[in-house]
Amino acid sequence: MEGGPPDRDRTFEFDISAEVRKGVYANTLTIWFSPYEFAFDWGVAERAEPEDLDDPASLLRIPILIVARVRLPTGLVFDVLRALNQSMTDYEAIFGEIRRPEAL
Repeated sequence: MEGGPPDRDRTFEFDISAEVRKGVYANTLTIWFSPYEFAFDWGVAERAEPEDLDDPASLLRIPILIVARVRLPTGLVFDVLRALNQSMTDYEAIFGEIRRPEAL
């Protein structure tokens, strides 16, 4: 574009607060969306509890504590998928194939 600012190299410098730096543990994820964004609710599954203690066939209730919600504009989702895929490839090149835990 004529008359626009000159092209320059850029670098991003990320800063993270001490509270955010420690992170949170999550072992479950649910994703929902609107026309404008995707929302990722990260949670921790608590111990399963039968709905009826006297009925061994009753439904097991698994409470999920949501520990973080991240909202992304729809245009960013493909970039997130690409970055995750590249990170998994890099991880496997260093540590070997990522495997799911085997059932007990």
